[in-house]
Amino acid sequence: MVSKCNRNTPQALLMFFAFSMILFFPSLTMILLGQSSFTLGIVAASLCISFFLGIHFYLHRTVKLDQSVIFALLIIVSCCLFIFVHLFFVNQQLPMLVEVDAKRFIFSFACIFIVVLSAFLAALYLKNNSTTYHFYNVVNICGILLLLNGLISLTKIDFFSTGLAKPTFLFLEPSHFALVVTPFLIYFCLTLSRNKALLLLLIVASWAGYIQNLTLLMGVVLAFTISTRQNLVFAALLFTLFVGALITLLGIDSLSYFTDRLVLSGDNDNLSVLVLFQGWQNAIETLTTQSYLGGGFQQFGVTTVYGSVSDKLYALLGFSINQFDGGATAPKLVGEFGIFGIAFLCGYLIFYLKVFLTLRSNVSVSKMDVFFYAIFLASFLEFFIRGVGYFSPLMYLFLVSVFYFTVQKAKIKLEKNETDC
Repeated sequence: MVSKCNRNTPQALLMFFAFSMILFFPSLTMILLGQSSFTLGIVAASLCISFFLGIHFYLHRTVKLDQSVIFALLIIVSCCLFIFVHLFFVNQQLPMLVEVDAKRFIFSFACIFIVVLSAFLAALYLKNNSTTYHFYNVVNICGILLLLNGLISLTKIDFFSTGLAKPTFLFLEPSHFALVVTPFLIYFCLTLSRNKALLLLLIVASWAGYIQNLTLLMGVVLAFTISTRQNLVFAALLFTLFVGALITLLGIDSLSYFTDRLVLSGDNDNLSVLVLFQGWQNAIETLTTQSYLGGGFQQFGVTTVYGSVSDKLYALLGFSINQFDGGATAPKLVGEFGIFGIAFLCGYLIFYLKVFLTLRSNVSVSKMDVFFYAIFLASFLEFFIRGVGYFSPLMYLFLVSVFYFTVQKAKIKLEKNETDC
């Protein structure tokens, strides 16, 4: 028994290293190096993970090229070819004086290839080498670390002298923390007892209210909706009553931060709302007035059309804001890939509904599957609520979850005895 635990310890350390690199390193890179995006941190983390996983595969010879693995590799190759072919046709349809940023495209393509390859290797590792007991421990430890990060950030101490109004310790801003912590929140709400799950939701909702972050509050709503065993209509009624009681006790003015962001209109002067509207408007304008193929990979804000909301933001701030990330990943996909982006989102939403219903049913699902389902469901926030582009911790985890289910011939079943160490 002891020798088995010792033999599996390197696996646990490798998994913890990979999780830590993805969850914390990209944000720390932004803070310490003054980066404006996660790209450098995500790519560096992906390279490190690929390096160590490559060594592991070479030493242990555990990779098996079965049909599911070959199928996943074909998907990667096909997507790479599609990106190049798509840009070629997009370039043929661009109006005069509008040019593709070739350097941006090549650099981004190289980065996305590194990230996708790393996510694929991570999924392959989980298929062939993971031990459920160690996997659960690593997930629990990371969840505790994220909870501690949230508690420390309540002090609002700017440990790294970022100069921001809402320092969030290891994360640059609360929204970045929200996107990372939501998959863990969903997972724990699905695996803990009902009372513990409700207590966790209350703690996280209180954090979101105190810090004032709508993205995490939406994550709480998502976790509650997925994990509650009540009828959805009844659950929605309870949640509405809770919100009504909160407004009655605190007053509508104290909740103005959230209510301002819930008025989804281009006439709203709230910057968060305008940034999201800007992304969708520019994407739609590009498809309807320029090309149904979109603007090309990583060309959002370069070859895409600007709308009136962009002009309004410029008038309010005196400079352009969030022109390249679309405010969320969904409008960025539509703006860059046109009808293909719309088709992808339709497929995503169909599968999303399937996963949602699976987790709300009483179907037996292993905890490892639950975790990667939780990642997939949490990605809704980045696709439609608050996106930071293709290079982010949650997008990396999303890719791992997609490859995880792709390379599985059958779902990983829980062993009868999970405490063999």
